[in-house]
Amino acid sequence: MTDIYDLAIVGAGLSALSFLRARGPVGLTAVIDYQDRAGGFLRPALPDPALPDASELVASFQLPAGVETLFASTAVGLLPSAGTPPHTVLVRDRAGTRHVRAARVLIASGGLEITREHDQIPGPRPAGVVTPIFVHQLLDRGWLPGSRAVVYGSSRYAAATKERLATAGTEATLVPSEEDGSSGGADVVEVRGFPRVQEVVLRRDGAESMLPADLLVYARGMVANTLWLKGSGVELDDRGAVVMDERYQTNIPRVHAIGTVVAPDLDHSRSIAMGEDLARLWEAGP
Repeated sequence: MTDIYDLAIVGAGLSALSFLRARGPVGLTAVIDYQDRAGGFLRPALPDPALPDASELVASFQLPAGVETLFASTAVGLLPSAGTPPHTVLVRDRAGTRHVRAARVLIASGGLEITREHDQIPGPRPAGVVTPIFVHQLLDRGWLPGSRAVVYGSSRYAAATKERLATAGTEATLVPSEEDGSSGGADVVEVRGFPRVQEVVLRRDGAESMLPADLLVYARGMVANTLWLKGSGVELDDRGAVVMDERYQTNIPRVHAIGTVVAPDLDHSRSIAMGEDLARLWEAGP
């Protein structure tokens, strides 16, 4: 294993996989991801008919020769070269911290689910208020996270989470977010109950109502996973997403970005297309 690469890809989700499937490795390529295999954020929810493109990509993906994987490893920092690359990605794994150096870096580190705390929903902090990925991980292990669930969100991913809970035996109600402009939607305005959630208070068209629940799945949105870029000099927009140009180039030469780290979205609606587009741009070499 070397620590010097032609390309280091941070993240092994849909955008990175679609890039690698279309382009293949760029010289000696390293893929860094905190999970133990490729597939990214949506992998625990797949396959699902609501997310057909993601399901097909993850199911069919074969790692190209010439790609070295650093799984169960988390990128914790980026040190751009002050002159001629390589750039340095700081990576933490069980053995400690290592420096992965690469002529080019592709930031595909994805996003993080928005939590109830992020949206400042009032009420106590009981057990049973979770994000969708936690639900899918529990169901993968055969554990039922609750008996009566409110799934709050307007995405296909939220609907897929509701359907999977219902199939597993949970009484599940999908509540689209009025704030997102969904027809017939509502807003969660309070959580009640302790030590476990007992009621979710909704506001729809100015009127409040209560839904009994022992599980609130908060699936309202996503923010870009860019905290690890703090101090790197990579330009972020006012939402914290990476800013890039029409060639997916950031403000730092030879550092690119694709996927939900650029366009946060629970459904990853643009991720596959971004990876394929960048592969076309790099067909003759990056």
